[in-house]
Amino acid sequence: AVVSTQSTGETKISRTQLDNETAKRPGFFSFFSFPATKHGQSGVATYVKKKYCPLSISTDVNEIDGEREGRLVITHHQKDNGKMLIIINVYVPCAYSDEDERYQLKLKFLQRLKDFVDMQIQSENDVVIAGDLNVKTEIIDSAEAYENRKDKQFLTEWYSSADKVLFRSFLNDSVVDTFRHLYPDKMESYTCWNTKLNGRANNYGTRIDYILISKSNSTLIKSGSILSDVTGSDHCPYVTEVAFSGILESDKVPDECTLFYPELRGTQTNLTAMLQKRKSGPEMEINSFSSLQKKPKLATKTQTKLKFATKSSVSTMSTKILKLHPKISSESPENKPKIQSINSNGVSAKSLLKGLPKPPLCSGHQLKSSLKTVVKEGPNFGRRFYCCSLSIGPSSSKSARCNFFQWFEKG
Repeated sequence: AVVSTQSTGETKISRTQLDNETAKRPGFFSFFSFPATKHGQSGVATYVKKKYCPLSISTDVNEIDGEREGRLVITHHQKDNGKMLIIINVYVPCAYSDEDERYQLKLKFLQRLKDFVDMQIQSENDVVIAGDLNVKTEIIDSAEAYENRKDKQFLTEWYSSADKVLFRSFLNDSVVDTFRHLYPDKMESYTCWNTKLNGRANNYGTRIDYILISKSNSTLIKSGSILSDVTGSDHCPYVTEVAFSGILESDKVPDECTLFYPELRGTQTNLTAMLQKRKSGPEMEINSFSSLQKKPKLATKTQTKLKFATKSSVSTMSTKILKLHPKISSESPENKPKIQSINSNGVSAKSLLKGLPKPPLCSGHQLKSSLKTVVKEGPNFGRRFYCCSLSIGPSSSKSARCNFFQWFEKG
C-alpha cells in the first residue's frame, strides 16, 4: 500500500514541527516534503508499506516545484525487469483564472510535471501520479459546471481555460484517470467540497483529487473508490488498486526517510487512524493492526495488487490544539467577563448596545438569513451582506441555498 497526503494538518508544517505520531506508522516508511518558506500553505507526505521500500526518493525533479513549496515527493521503486515504478505524490498550486497571480505558476508546474512523466514513459518506466491536482476537467466533475451545462458561454470558457487544456493533453498523451477508466459516466462523484458554504451537505462539490497511471498499465486497474463518508476535511480519500508485478524491496532505506530524523523519538501510531477524524479528549483510542507489523520480505516477483490512496486536507488540528491549550471551563467565575459601568449614572454597556438588527428573511425559503462579510480584495472589501442561511447546492434542490442577497445597512 502507498498512501499520499497533500496539504494536510500534518504536512502544512515545518520539519521542526513534525511529531513522532505523524512521522512513524507501524509497517510503513514515510517521506515528507516541507515548504521552504510559506509554512501552513502546502506540504506533502508519502507513506510506503515496508515491503515496497523505494530505491530512492526526491522532493523535486525538473524544477517542477521551482518555488520550493513542498508540493512533491517522488518514490523510485526497482522492478525485476530492470525498469522502475515511479510514484509521484503531488499538490498542484491552486489558481483558476488569469486574474490570480499564481495561475501562471500553476501552468508552469503542470507543464513541467507532464514533461517529467513523458520522459519516464519514454524510458519504459511505469508511472503513478496521486494527489490534489486542482483541475476540474469535465463538467460532470463539478456540480457548479454541470448545473451550467446549457450555458454556451460558460461551457466555452470552461473548456478553453489553459489549465484544463493542458491537463486534457496530459490525459490524452500520457496517463489514464483511474476513476474515469472504471466509471466513465458516474455522476456526483466528488472529492472536495466548500466547507465555508457547507457544500458537503448537498454533495455540491468537485473532483480534483486523482490517481493517474501510465497508459500502458491501464489493464492493471482493478478497483477505485471515493471514500466520501470519511469526514473531518474539505477533501475525502480516493483509493485505487493496481496489479503491478515484479516490485523489488530495496535493501537500504533512503536517507530521507523520517526513520532517520534525529529529532524524532517515541512510539508509532497506526496509519489508518490518521485518515479518520480523530477523537478529542482523554478517551481518544488509536488501534494497531498486527498485519502491518510483519517483517518485510527481501523481494517478490509475484503479481502484487498495490493499493494507492490520496488524502488531502486531513483535519487534525482540533486534537493538537486541545493538547496545547487545556480546556478552560466557561462556567468558572474567574473566567467570566465583567460588564463595567461606563458613565457616572451607572448605565451598563449592555443597556447601551442595541446589537444587530433582526436579519431579513430569504426570498426562497422565508428563513432568517445569515450575515456575511466580503473578504475578497476589491471595492466592497469588508462590507457585510445577508444571504440565505442554507447550504450551497443545486438550484433545483429546495434544501439548497437560494439566491437571496441584501447589503447590510447600519440603522
